[in-house]
Amino acid sequence: MSIIKIRLQNLFYILLVHFLIVNSSYAQKTKQELLQLVGKKDLALEKKADYLCELSSYYKKTDTLKAYACARQALQIAKEMDAVSLQAITYESLSDIARFTDNVRQQIKFADSSYLLASKSKDPKAMAYANYALAYKHETIGNKEKYIYYMLQSLSYFEKHKMRYDKLVNGYENLGASFSDNNDFKFCEKYTKKALYLSYQSKNQVNIANALTSWALFLVNSAEQKSPADMKLLQTAEADYLKAIAIFENEKKKGNINISYGRTCLNLTSLYLYHFFETKPEKTLEYLKKTEEVCLKLNVPMQLMVMYGQQAQFYTNLNDLANIEKVLKKVEHNIAKDPKVNPRYYALLYKNYMDLAEIKNDFPSYRKYFNLYDKAIMVMVEKENRAKEYNASVRFETEKKSQQIQLLTDNLESRKKISYLYIALSVFIFFTLLFMLRSYHFRQKSYIKTNLLLNKANEEANLLSKIKEEEAMIALLESELIEKELQIAIQEKKLNEQEKIKLQQELMTNNLQLEKKNEVLKDIQNKLQVMKTEKSSDIKNLSKTIDKSMEVDDEFELLKTSLENTNPIFFSTLQEKASGTLTKLDFKYCGYIKLGMSTKEIANHMNIETQSMRMARYRIKQKLNLDRETDLDTYITSVQ
Repeated sequence: MSIIKIRLQNLFYILLVHFLIVNSSYAQKTKQELLQLVGKKDLALEKKADYLCELSSYYKKTDTLKAYACARQALQIAKEMDAVSLQAITYESLSDIARFTDNVRQQIKFADSSYLLASKSKDPKAMAYANYALAYKHETIGNKEKYIYYMLQSLSYFEKHKMRYDKLVNGYENLGASFSDNNDFKFCEKYTKKALYLSYQSKNQVNIANALTSWALFLVNSAEQKSPADMKLLQTAEADYLKAIAIFENEKKKGNINISYGRTCLNLTSLYLYHFFETKPEKTLEYLKKTEEVCLKLNVPMQLMVMYGQQAQFYTNLNDLANIEKVLKKVEHNIAKDPKVNPRYYALLYKNYMDLAEIKNDFPSYRKYFNLYDKAIMVMVEKENRAKEYNASVRFETEKKSQQIQLLTDNLESRKKISYLYIALSVFIFFTLLFMLRSYHFRQKSYIKTNLLLNKANEEANLLSKIKEEEAMIALLESELIEKELQIAIQEKKLNEQEKIKLQQELMTNNLQLEKKNEVLKDIQNKLQVMKTEKSSDIKNLSKTIDKSMEVDDEFELLKTSLENTNPIFFSTLQEKASGTLTKLDFKYCGYIKLGMSTKEIANHMNIETQSMRMARYRIKQKLNLDRETDLDTYITSVQ
């Protein structure tokens, strides 16, 4: 009985693990939402292609033909638009469908096409989808390191731009499962927790339910690493499974039946079977029946096999051989309906039949199942060898293609570098020639400018020299002119002095004549005194003599004219000073004073008393507004 229990448990674990790894999350939008969006008439073609790709991701688990139809329609739109990046995205969808249907050749072909087109477009979004396809390609051919590398490259873009949460949640879930297979619970926890966080961020209930299921499975695996198993972690996992089932039940009411619902039910049933069978037998039986109901309705072969394996385990725990055999018959029937099922499952099934026959001591049955088991093992080994050989050839071809692509890329890069080098060299030569031409132009311009400046400087220097020469000549001429003017002034001064001396001599002569006249007049007066009694004829002669002598008075006019010639402003200055009050007689007195004649001399000349002359001087001084201290002779002499 213990052998049967172990065999059934192994069968169940193999089926469950395979199911959990290949199962993926649904898209964020529901099928109805996507169908409504695709049906819009005014929808942009690029957006329509994106929605068709998402719709194909939805259909790939329920209707492969529709999934391919949506993806190919999106590809046709991308080709009509000649959008290389969009073609890369649609090829990723085709590769994802091929992966889900285990069509390895198509999966690799579409993944390579996606990567080549994305590389050609150099569009980051297209590269993200292409990396997603490459990641699953390398997982299929067993290259785990490249699977992780490309998956992380793809998910980092989706996460940065907050898009395709279905791929994000699914990608991080599968990364966690990949590390869990190698008992690397540190990274398993990291990526599974990341999937859970992003599912809540997406606000999509299906994403949240799937992430809760993966997180609960991680808690179960972590609890089983301890001895005894950590019951707190197991209880937390139970609560998460129940939350996920509640979400799926709510979606079921809305009409959205989800394949992931079956996975969650199977995981919770396994938890009850292996950890809560004795403490919660009612719950175990309840979810065993519920899981059967869900799996039969979903009719997914892999889920049905896992479900029957759980039933077999349940009856094994109860030591119910009859029901164990019934369950094995159901498993056999379910395997027979799927021609693509792994031969390992047949081998495990026949091995369990052998163990059951051994317990019953049914040797013919044991021999029968032994032969079937032996054939199944041979088929399994042959198929595994073919698969290994195929995977090795695919890996070799992939590596070869990668090397060729890398070589072509390197050659292309080398050609680009050479082209860039030639371009850079051409640009350098062009700019060097341009620089030389501009330098020559600037030198010529500078040379011409310098010559112009030098010529201008020379002209200015010559002009300045000429100006200086002219200025020197002008200065010399001015000096000569000043000298001539000085000589003229000196000569004029000499002439004026000579004329003055001449005038003074003339005046002196006139004075002498006047004195002679006065003497004559006195003599006449004396004779008149004597001749009073003489004849009248003598008196007439005497009158003629007096008249002749009176002509001497006209000499003053000559004196005035002479003074005005030597000193033109003399009389006008005196008249201005006296405010126009000077008489002709006053002018005579001033003229004689100017000539340097004393009071007495003037009185004699004018034939008047000296006292009268003094009175005349006093009167003139008053008219000229002179104070007592000012000497009249000095003032008149100073007038120019």
